[in-house]
Amino acid sequence: MAPPPSRYGPLHALAAGAVLVFAVLSNGFAAFWRQFLHGLDIEITDANILPLLCTNTLLFGGLFLILWISTFFGKRYSHEGDEHPRKGRTSSWPRCVRLTLLSAIPIALVALGLNWASGELLSRLAGINLSDQDLVKVVTSNTLSPGNKTILYSFLLLEAPLLEEPLFRGVIFGGLAKIMPAGLAMALSGLLFALIHVNAATLIPLWFLGVAFAWLYARTGTLLAPMAVHFAFNAANLALCLVF
Repeated sequence: MAPPPSRYGPLHALAAGAVLVFAVLSNGFAAFWRQFLHGLDIEITDANILPLLCTNTLLFGGLFLILWISTFFGKRYSHEGDEHPRKGRTSSWPRCVRLTLLSAIPIALVALGLNWASGELLSRLAGINLSDQDLVKVVTSNTLSPGNKTILYSFLLLEAPLLEEPLFRGVIFGGLAKIMPAGLAMALSGLLFALIHVNAATLIPLWFLGVAFAWLYARTGTLLAPMAVHFAFNAANLALCLVF
């Protein structure tokens, strides 16, 4: 599959990846591994939830903004791709919408299934009780006030797709796809997307989601498609957490 049109090049992708890897390893590999298996060492409460969300927003939003500004200097990459339409890409909005709607439920179901299966399998193989994602633990606990829970839900539903899709699919996948086969770029950008969440139990399902979102972006040529499916998956996951 041909890569999507992108204004970002391989240097943008590598720079974004380096910053994200540095961010998750800033406290050392031991701290990363501990959080990867057991979650954060601190309890998320009303006192620290807003600083944690703001830090996350500044990391993803600030990094994307800097990379976007950098595209106005030096070598420019085409917004529209080649002169002729790329083979395999959906070219009209009705087809984009149809593909997005048809893929949303299968992607969400496979990811939720992988989430359950991989958690069970890894727990049995590793012989330890792997931790849920820290935000999932907060959603299912009573450590936050209703107001801060509303802010957290808004972050999960809106801010995550709006910030993560332009960075991981637009910059990283779009840039890597210019120097390697699109399938390999999907796999690498998806793996980074999974690792940045620092959670062993969700590594496989998040890797699948990263690949699926990149595939959807490549097929439709618009980031709105993976944003919509990302929103739908987070909404389904949040609803399951709140109900069960």
